[in-house]
Amino acid sequence: MAWGDYRDKSVAEAGNGASAKQHKVLLPQGISGMSDVVSISSGLHSALALRNDGSLLQWNPPEASDVGYTELPAATKVQGLSEVKWIGSSIYHAAIRTNGTLWIWSAIPQTENTNVMKKPTPVKDLYHVKSVSMSDRSILALTESGSVWGTIDSNNYNEVTMSKMPGLTDIVSVQTKNGFNLVGNKKGEYWVWKAGTSLQGLQKITAVKTISKLTLDLDNFAAVKKDGTVWTWSTQPSTDNRLVFTQPKLIKGLSDPVSFAMGENSKYAVLKDGTAVAWGTNRFGQLGISAVDSRPFTISPILKPVTVIVDGQKMDSAQSAIFMDGSVKVPIRDVAESLGYTLSLEGELTLTKAGKKISLPSAESIKVSYTSLVPAAALAKATGLSAEWNSTLYQLTLQTKR
Repeated sequence: MAWGDYRDKSVAEAGNGASAKQHKVLLPQGISGMSDVVSISSGLHSALALRNDGSLLQWNPPEASDVGYTELPAATKVQGLSEVKWIGSSIYHAAIRTNGTLWIWSAIPQTENTNVMKKPTPVKDLYHVKSVSMSDRSILALTESGSVWGTIDSNNYNEVTMSKMPGLTDIVSVQTKNGFNLVGNKKGEYWVWKAGTSLQGLQKITAVKTISKLTLDLDNFAAVKKDGTVWTWSTQPSTDNRLVFTQPKLIKGLSDPVSFAMGENSKYAVLKDGTAVAWGTNRFGQLGISAVDSRPFTISPILKPVTVIVDGQKMDSAQSAIFMDGSVKVPIRDVAESLGYTLSLEGELTLTKAGKKISLPSAESIKVSYTSLVPAAALAKATGLSAEWNSTLYQLTLQTKR
């Protein structure tokens, strides 16, 4: 399924004041021909899908036009590749075959450049590939023997040149991101150098000791120590090819994360116990913490959404109800409309139905993403509803008393 917004940049860049055309797919739409898919990878300009028989499908987004489109274009089979076990995408598409060879080609579907690798091409002299990391133009490959191959930047933007990185042995993990390559060896040591180069600026990570896991995350280097604490640092300008790092800083309140993610001025982590947490800017409620106040240095748990049933019907709401501080908070406007009330938010919360007005204590309400939520218990008491909370299903049932 695919959805999104495609813009015709040529109109916006014409300089005549005309606005760029927008072609929107507001709801997920099926892509014809893309079936039996076991994994998918979205590149800069197109998407790649691996089918359960080891074949590949490629999907290119529709081209913008004056008339737009009514159906998304169908997926097409990638010719010349079979028995694939892994796929990845960035500016390039990549695939590892079951025989351990790595194949690369351009992810830009429409291009007039005759030098670009439009068809899948094997990387010369690279065999027994175990895993691959990709980011922008950088590709880093790890072989079964523990050697590392990486892309070397050239003046031709469309060339892909990969070479073996000399002197790196017994490597067990590879990462490329934010302009850096990072590898870890069997001894638990980590080495970093500038992406797109043959070990330029190579140095061992020594700023933090007893590292359990090191990743190129959170716009920085993020290290989880063996005691569960998390430390981050970044690079700073230097006058030569050396990599100079800032002083590592502890992220207070974060312990034993297993993965990270980033959003709009916001950061997230999944902890060892399965809890998801967030911190950062929160103007639009993107932290999922039942408030819109920003918490740049406070780790807060992301709250699980609550399903609300009103008179036997599941309520559909842009902002979910939440369980917070021992009670369920529900989006008052959606519940009111489900019950046939009109809502006024001026001054105090007022529900009106058939000439009858009901006031709710506004002091107990909260706002999430500009949506007012009120305690379900207070709402039920004011309107005469019965309320039943199922903590196992995380479900609140509101029923009109008859």
